[in-house]
Amino acid sequence: MRRFLIAVLLLLMTGAQAQNEPIVRIGLNQNAATVTIRSANAFSVQQHRTRSAKVTAVLTLGTGAAAATLKKSDLQYRMVVELDGGVVLALSPGTKVRAAAPGAPLTIENRTYRGAIEVFGNSRNTLTVVNELPVEEYLLGVVPNELSPTTFGQIEALKAQAVAARTYVQRNLGQSKNEGYDICATDACQVYLGAGTEDPAASRAVIATRGVVATFDGKPIEALYTSTCGGRTENAENIFDQKIPYLVSTSCEYTHPEALAFSTSRSFPDWRKAVLTVAGVSTFGDAQRFMGLQVTGEPPSDPAALPAFIRRTFYPSVITTSDESFLTEQGILSPTGAIATEDLLFRLVDRKGAFEWQQGILVSWDGKAMTLLVNGRPKTFALGGDAPIYQRIGDERLPMRQGSWIGGELMDFRAESDTIRMLVYRINFANPAADRFSRLALWQVHKTRQELDAAFGGFNLGELTDMRVVERGPSGRLVTTEIAGSNGRRTVRALRLRTLLGLRDSLFSFDIERNARGAILGMTVYGRGWGHGVGMCQVGAYGMAMDGATYEEILKKYYKGIELRKLY
Repeated sequence: MRRFLIAVLLLLMTGAQAQNEPIVRIGLNQNAATVTIRSANAFSVQQHRTRSAKVTAVLTLGTGAAAATLKKSDLQYRMVVELDGGVVLALSPGTKVRAAAPGAPLTIENRTYRGAIEVFGNSRNTLTVVNELPVEEYLLGVVPNELSPTTFGQIEALKAQAVAARTYVQRNLGQSKNEGYDICATDACQVYLGAGTEDPAASRAVIATRGVVATFDGKPIEALYTSTCGGRTENAENIFDQKIPYLVSTSCEYTHPEALAFSTSRSFPDWRKAVLTVAGVSTFGDAQRFMGLQVTGEPPSDPAALPAFIRRTFYPSVITTSDESFLTEQGILSPTGAIATEDLLFRLVDRKGAFEWQQGILVSWDGKAMTLLVNGRPKTFALGGDAPIYQRIGDERLPMRQGSWIGGELMDFRAESDTIRMLVYRINFANPAADRFSRLALWQVHKTRQELDAAFGGFNLGELTDMRVVERGPSGRLVTTEIAGSNGRRTVRALRLRTLLGLRDSLFSFDIERNARGAILGMTVYGRGWGHGVGMCQVGAYGMAMDGATYEEILKKYYKGIELRKLY
């Protein structure tokens, strides 16, 4: 029923289309060798009706070319089009193939598109593929791909995304007109994946904000947006070298989240003991039962027979010349000598993955039930009253009889029938930022010496000796950084450094690792956010919407001094 209502609204939207709703041309592919267009309904190519058209760029001889020695000018690229019924068209240079099937979408490489498809040759002697359609229909294929309604399904956040995306295309119409289209279909512009990715919630957001754009001084703004800002956005000039009055640093916060208490009736100082207790494992027979194996009892009393028993019982399909060596390699047995039975049982449960840990990000908690983002989808669980709870700091797991969460905590848990039986969480250091629900609010990577040499080798600085931050912006992002080597120094701007190092964001700090002689061995990078960090924080928009913000409040938070204007 919901999809039917959306379809009706879309029909009304199309029927009431104002004269000044722009038509946009999206560059789907700029270097195709062959393109196949299909549709359930027939369309026309050079006055031939067909349901499929395979377009290929081929090299041919010009009409005046001699049969012997040829010049480059004698060669021409033409398009050859194969249609239904064995019809083949050879089109003269400069001809465009245009397909539009009223009442049905067009399909290219398993993606479906509204509107019309154009294919034509370009200066690279390949094919350019363009999808031409009204802006509002284009947005239906953008919004769910820029902000997932499944993961971040707050309607006000989706409305904010719709307005930002509409504003972006409105401002950048004709950006690539020399290539025969307006904007591209990738994240270099906006991610557009066609009609097959449309979503009812995202479509409602597009329809509800139809024609609305963000303006500054009466003109559509450069509506940049970033996935996760790490708690604060950055001034545009510090990333893109251009000062823009409405793209200034702002905190990613709407309201300070209220800490909600949790407690449990059971606690174990050693988290490994908790795992075994929750699993009901205190003997080898228990471990076999927990793993769904045939229960064969306990091992012989002779310690020398233990490796053979474990390998035969828990790894029956493994053939090895030495059971002890195999189990030591697996981390089950210790190379330094005997280990306690409880430790051995934990290692078996842990190494075999039998505890079936899941991972999610806390979205909400009401004292009894919690909603977690698991594999990008919200899922609700009850929290067992006696579930052992641990806070993880580094490799330590601290038992917690009571505490509080604000949302955005990363949680490892075991659940049985939608009830959590054990939970390990990492404190949310990004609080109270609205983008705390992103897994990339905090991140850490390590770069080896070889990776650093590869990143900075193009500067010809010799042996890398140091990296020093010269300037940071108000968000804490690196603005300029000095790279030092045995042959000189080089100052690098934020966007270039992030690209060279392959980092998610330029909001980071780092520790350089050196040997006893001071030579660089590697670098550990501690970062926040994902993206360039300028403009609207997409996950922050979701967090603000969860806290009650409207789409207008979200947009005016991230784009300072703007006004919303309905163009059509």
